[in-house]
Amino acid sequence: MDKTTAKILREKLKDLLPMYGISEEYEITVGNASYDDTQVTFKVQIKETGAPSAEEKDLERYANLYELDINKIASIDGNKYSLVGFNTRARKQPFIIQKMGTNNKYKITEQQAQRFFKQTEDA
Repeated sequence: MDKTTAKILREKLKDLLPMYGISEEYEITVGNASYDDTQVTFKVQIKETGAPSAEEKDLERYANLYELDINKIASIDGNKYSLVGFNTRARKQPFIIQKMGTNNKYKITEQQAQRFFKQTEDA
């Protein structure tokens, strides 16, 4: 086994899985591979369609701790962004934002998140 063979097998596996009819109910992700000279092992993640990702769940869990409004839309350099995730393993840039109208995601620091998505006091 080598890297090229693992990539080819990953693509074949991605094409093969939807043929079993579970693709409407579940989202299937074929992830990283480890291999040696005779075998390859893939990480396969299956989750319910529409279920929140780990980063989305973590954002809901940690938003109050950082006093952030997860429904707020921020304007940064003339573009609109929403807060979509929190990576618990990222020390420098744990927050994930997404540019509105696209799938482009970016990492930001705690200070940037608090500057742009701070909860406002409702008086």
